[in-house]
Amino acid sequence: MGEWKGDNPLQSVRQFKLHETEMEFLTIEEMQNLIFKSEVHEFHGDIHKIIKLCLATGARFREASRLTGVQLTKYKVTFTQTKGKKNRSVPINPELYDVIYKESSGPLFNIGYSTVYRFIVKHVPRLKQQAAHVLRHAFASYYMMNGGNIIALQRILGHSDIKQTMRYAHLAPDHLEDVVTQNPLTSLEVSP
Repeated sequence: MGEWKGDNPLQSVRQFKLHETEMEFLTIEEMQNLIFKSEVHEFHGDIHKIIKLCLATGARFREASRLTGVQLTKYKVTFTQTKGKKNRSVPINPELYDVIYKESSGPLFNIGYSTVYRFIVKHVPRLKQQAAHVLRHAFASYYMMNGGNIIALQRILGHSDIKQTMRYAHLAPDHLEDVVTQNPLTSLEVSP
């Protein structure tokens, strides 16, 4: 097979512009409710652990559910089976470590996606379309609203392209206002 030598036949075709859609995420009350209901859930104790882990690390459900004891070190989890095929480590607080720690090198959890999906849909029906992924969105959204760094968020979420992470940038309290204090003119001593 040869290589095309002529002009690009699609050069005059305009690219579609897709409208950005606003991602919905859990409210503080909804997160508290999910954590409370999962703690007292008699059917499956791992729901509580998975919900807390995803909210604390931004992990995808699949990444969290496949964690093994080897991937958990004191106050840090290392996700190895990631969508981007790159390992990433995320710090966790001592309380969460104590909740998910299991003295074993095997799987930390024994829970399927459909169990968590049904649990979330039952308690937050307005987010049915996002279900378990809403925990990841909640992490990223509140991380930025609480003053988190967009580059750090990119690394935590494992995004290969910053454009993916920029969906959360508008949630930073001062994300555009910083231009007033961080432009080069503010450090110059120029008389009026």
